[in-house]
Amino acid sequence: MPLTLVEMDRGDFARRRAPMIASYARAIAAPRGLTEAEAAAEAARDVAEQLPRGPRTRGQFMRKALVGGAEVGWIWVSLPGTTRPDSAWISDVEVDPPFRRRGYAAAIITAAEAELASRGVRRIGLNVFGDNDTARRLYDRLGYELTAQQRARVLTEVAPAPGIELAPMLDYERRIAALFADYAQDLVQEQGLWHGEAESRAARKRAELLPEGLRTEGMLLRTVVAEGVPVGWVWAGPPAPPRPGLGWLHNIEIDLPFRGRGHGRAAIAAVEAELVRRGVHRMGLNVHGMNLGARRLYERLGYELLAQQMTRQLPAR
Repeated sequence: MPLTLVEMDRGDFARRRAPMIASYARAIAAPRGLTEAEAAAEAARDVAEQLPRGPRTRGQFMRKALVGGAEVGWIWVSLPGTTRPDSAWISDVEVDPPFRRRGYAAAIITAAEAELASRGVRRIGLNVFGDNDTARRLYDRLGYELTAQQRARVLTEVAPAPGIELAPMLDYERRIAALFADYAQDLVQEQGLWHGEAESRAARKRAELLPEGLRTEGMLLRTVVAEGVPVGWVWAGPPAPPRPGLGWLHNIEIDLPFRGRGHGRAAIAAVEAELVRRGVHRMGLNVHGMNLGARRLYERLGYELLAQQMTRQLPAR
């Protein structure tokens, strides 16, 4: 029998709300380094903020899936202009336990994509957590492409970094300006922002993360020195919302003339050692989906996948 999508009403949402929050809490606990109680509170807060009027919240697309009159699952999509400016975002999709392993997840997503495309939506994205291998395989089959990953590892065995020193940063302003210019360009390419908005957002992000610049409390901003020669720079930070259980490697860059000599791996080890000295025992990082070399390096270093973001273009209708 064909699967159809029907608008959720308030009763549907009331029935689904508690299981949705519980499922979301389980998904975010490990990636964000949260306790069960913290994850539950964070999940409830996120749902309340994003869906203040339930299925009638402006900019949200919520549908239940029916097959032969039986409800088999549901989907929640944030429309363009909410989570992303020019892209819809699959905030949640669920198939109810009695109906799993029948291909309904793919059918629900395909039906939602068709309805969105008919409304003129041209791009859709999603987040999938690292332990959900089944979902990642499904999205691969449906044509979703990887855009970014978040990875982390426990810092219990930190290898030494011979020949590498993390020295006081010499050229902070130039390095940070270039980094946030690249970030603005990524917003243009990946989220469809126009250049002015992307630059404004990048400036706000910089002010949020580095309010005191080089002197921002807790931030590790260092020049990477190999055998007395500056070869790049690193930026790491302490645990902070929304990942209170993770130190975070914001950026590592080895200058072009010095690449391919193992300096990147050694600089990561030096950062890990410094975080351990500061009492931080888990570090996370973001890696661009197209950066296959970096993804392979972090896998070899034991960084496990926390989550990844994927997108695909929708056909014109």
